[in-house]
Amino acid sequence: MTHPAPARTHLVRFVAVLLGGAIAGVLVACAAPRVAPTPTGTVTATTASGTASSTAATPSGTAMPTASASPRPTEGASTPSATAATSAPAPAATARASTAPLLPPAPPARPASSAAAVEIERGTPSRMEMAFTFDCAANSGPTAEILQVLREERVSVTWFMVGIWARNHQELTKEIAREHELANHSWAHPDYRDLTAAEIAADLEENERFLLNLTGKSTKPLWRAPSGARDQRVLEAAAAAGWPLHIFWTIGRDANGTVTGDTGDWRGIPAAEVLANTRRAVGLGPGVITVSHCDAPSTAAVMRESIQAFRAAGLKIVTMSELLRP
Repeated sequence: MTHPAPARTHLVRFVAVLLGGAIAGVLVACAAPRVAPTPTGTVTATTASGTASSTAATPSGTAMPTASASPRPTEGASTPSATAATSAPAPAATARASTAPLLPPAPPARPASSAAAVEIERGTPSRMEMAFTFDCAANSGPTAEILQVLREERVSVTWFMVGIWARNHQELTKEIAREHELANHSWAHPDYRDLTAAEIAADLEENERFLLNLTGKSTKPLWRAPSGARDQRVLEAAAAAGWPLHIFWTIGRDANGTVTGDTGDWRGIPAAEVLANTRRAVGLGPGVITVSHCDAPSTAAVMRESIQAFRAAGLKIVTMSELLRP
């Protein structure tokens, strides 16, 4: 997706001042225009005069269709423009109890971003890097096995933690925190679109307090909505609470259609299919963000091969904070 240069420059400067420190230049990664054949991440800036929106382009230059994300009627928020990648229909995200399997949509509509709330789906294409991310929301499964492979391969990644999962697996959580980056994935894994702004803030903050007390590490400013279910109102509520950077996963296209950084391990597919999805995501190029799940045996079975696939393409595996550095 592309933006007019003035709006893009204004957005980069604004958020650089807002965040500071290690994440100060995060929007440099997001503001880069999509260039075929490896599309870049996007943000849409909301200004006083209106919204500078963008459209995603396929490698052939064809614009993807747009869709609208519906805000809560009681909030009175305007409906943002969103971009939906074309693909075969996938199971819709639904509200779940915290013990249910994590079922992210694939791929969902992407809401707009304001200067305070930014959604990121890839890093800058100018550096040969990528980011593995893990969601921990249901069972612990083969988490220890995944951690062992990451340790042996000397790889640090970003883990999006659900607070109830961390409470139920405290030793594993502390082990993860010693070697990896933590990000916020909610306390109880509700659908944030069903919550008020105050309830969203309270849920994120409860998780932050628990993880900070348990591990000594903060999750700010990185978060991911439960099931990837979000709209502009949700992004703004999280940003106001202290989590301005919503981390999605990369979606692009190749000759065979839509390619996503979502490995699909949440669907219980065989390990060979998870690896095939991962290898296809390698073709998305520098800055790609993938998402896997810490309770997926299929991911554990091919974790080493997945790491090797990205390294063979010349991509260094880094945390989200490293991927988003200036």
